[in-house]
Amino acid sequence: MAQKKKKTVFISSITSDIGLALARRYSADGYIVAGTYRSRKLLPELAGLPGCHLFSCDLSKKGTILSSIRRFASLGLKWETFISCASWPPPLTGFFGGDFDEWSASVHVNAIEQLRVLHAIYPFRDRKTAANVVFFAGPGTNNAVKNFSALTLSKLMLIKACELLDAENGDLNAFIVGPGWTRTKTHDIILSDPNVSPEKYRETMAFLKTQEGTSMEDIYRCVRRLSLSGRKVSGGRNFSIVHDAWRSDELFEELAKDPDMYKLRRYRNEWKGSGKKNEQR
Repeated sequence: MAQKKKKTVFISSITSDIGLALARRYSADGYIVAGTYRSRKLLPELAGLPGCHLFSCDLSKKGTILSSIRRFASLGLKWETFISCASWPPPLTGFFGGDFDEWSASVHVNAIEQLRVLHAIYPFRDRKTAANVVFFAGPGTNNAVKNFSALTLSKLMLIKACELLDAENGDLNAFIVGPGWTRTKTHDIILSDPNVSPEKYRETMAFLKTQEGTSMEDIYRCVRRLSLSGRKVSGGRNFSIVHDAWRSDELFEELAKDPDMYKLRRYRNEWKGSGKKNEQR
């Protein structure tokens, strides 16, 4: 009897905390794991994963992105799931309070270059089914988080990118997931930044002193459920692990019926008012 061929997951920024957690869980579920890393410091964390393929890549350097994808392609593997985990909060200043080149570089790392990775690796997907594309949302989707404009606008770009990818590509199940407060190294980056606002510093410290936060297990379970549900349910949508009932079959039934749910839309844009007109006095 022929052995069933293993599926492949490709994780961009695999040595991020979420990337490491997902790599371990996908491997335990029988996936071939491949991914990119910027720093070699955390590579020992992946040493125990059987058949894990790792490629050096710095999202701030276009050449390393393309070379890492060429190395992946040379293996002859076809990815079934692509996950992008990169997140870089700085600069933590108001829009006019810092250097614009630093701001622009942050938008590139947090959005544009992540899309470049997807663009480069797209030809090497598994064409037998709708391949999964997963991004992670961040702060500021529903309100304005001061001094996080680069990261916020980048994540909003990725939310809309998932809608566009879904509209243009019937061979992809592209969605984005907001993990909420999660214990990752990004908090250390925020706390060590000399420009971080006192309010954000206190908020971050208060969270780290608690035992709360989204678990890596919930992140994995949510991503897997949305991947398995298919593009009619998940495609083009923005999900919150903390606030959405993604464990519920009822929600998935609603999503399958309403293509506009969980998209980037204006709040209450269906409101028409009473129909009365203002009269000049």
